[in-house]
Amino acid sequence: MLPDGCHLLGDSGYPSKKWLLTPYLRLRPGPQSNYNRCHKKTRSVVERGIGQLKRRFHVLHGEILVSPPAKVCMVIEVCAMLHNICKDRNIGIPAGEDYNNGEEDNDQQPLEPPPQPAAARPREGLLYRDQFVNVHFNNDE
Repeated sequence: MLPDGCHLLGDSGYPSKKWLLTPYLRLRPGPQSNYNRCHKKTRSVVERGIGQLKRRFHVLHGEILVSPPAKVCMVIEVCAMLHNICKDRNIGIPAGEDYNNGEEDNDQQPLEPPPQPAAARPREGLLYRDQFVNVHFNNDE
């Protein structure tokens, strides 16, 4: 569960939810364009960070096979902590293939969105996104 006022950002392959903000596909100029620009910019920062982690720790390039599965989170957390320590100590990222380069992960398909049980459900997320954009991006010309 996300804290109030927090959201995850997803690409257009996911349905909009109150907790998952996705970009507009057919956007209008103004608030929607501003929102999409900020959404893309923010996701780009996240993707760049993931790319740095993958360059430093090759275990993150594919499926992490540890048991029990809860240990996968521990592996990722330790990689992130070690990465931050390396950054604090100015230890560079090993040279090699530039994963992501700020773009989406092309070697892995996005997870397929779960099926929606009711036709009204996706609409609720879209309406929430519209309200969010109107509140936060209306004066952002």
